[in-house]
Amino acid sequence: MFTERHAKQMSDNGSAVQEPHLGEMRQIFDFSLDRIRNAVEVLACRMLEQKLEGCPEIDRNKDVIEDIYCLALNRVPALYYHSASSFARRLDDQGPPTDILAALDKALDYAILKVMENPTRS
Repeated sequence: MFTERHAKQMSDNGSAVQEPHLGEMRQIFDFSLDRIRNAVEVLACRMLEQKLEGCPEIDRNKDVIEDIYCLALNRVPALYYHSASSFARRLDDQGPPTDILAALDKALDYAILKVMENPTRS
């Protein structure tokens, strides 16, 4: 999000307004939030890759894969964790909750069908 601080910096030096890079956007005061992760994003990558291997009829271009990925992620709850926390270690040891896996599987199937029905990019 472009903040007032960025706007003030731009107006003070008179340069063109530019969006801050992701590192600045994931920061509160001087604290980086880069160690906060969404486990569902990684799970979605792995599950989508497996599904695409079994569906040779789906185009493998970047836009199609990104569209499927975004649609699916928007349909499931996030599972955030701190990369150095004990919760992260439990995720590694025990795996994600099965309800999230089931929801993600269903969301990926939905997204694949929607993108195949409505190809908007070539």
